[in-house]
Amino acid sequence: MAETYTFPTDFPEPNLASSSNAGDSYKDKLQDSTISTTSDAGYKKTRPRTTRMIETWTYAWTGVNAADFSKLQTFFRKVGTFQQFEWTDWNTGEAHVVRFLDALEWQENYPYGWQGTLKFEEV
Repeated sequence: MAETYTFPTDFPEPNLASSSNAGDSYKDKLQDSTISTTSDAGYKKTRPRTTRMIETWTYAWTGVNAADFSKLQTFFRKVGTFQQFEWTDWNTGEAHVVRFLDALEWQENYPYGWQGTLKFEEV
């Protein structure tokens, strides 16, 4: 049986949209699954490609300390962008099964700490 992973629950909360100087700190995207065809007469026909619309979430952090960033790196080394894991959305409190959408690329902003974004894709 495959191991079940859970995003570290003690990782600091991201900068939510209400935070000052957070920029684009939170994004929620719902992928459209529509197939569209236009006939020679200009009529447009549409239908869903699948019954599922995949959701993605993007969160941003500033000022993450070295110990918490190390915790994130350790977790990312286990799951990469290939392994699914359980994650609770900070904005809604809902639990989801997700995977990381992008590589882990953060920057240290001395003396304030690490800053970066994480993108989660619904599995």
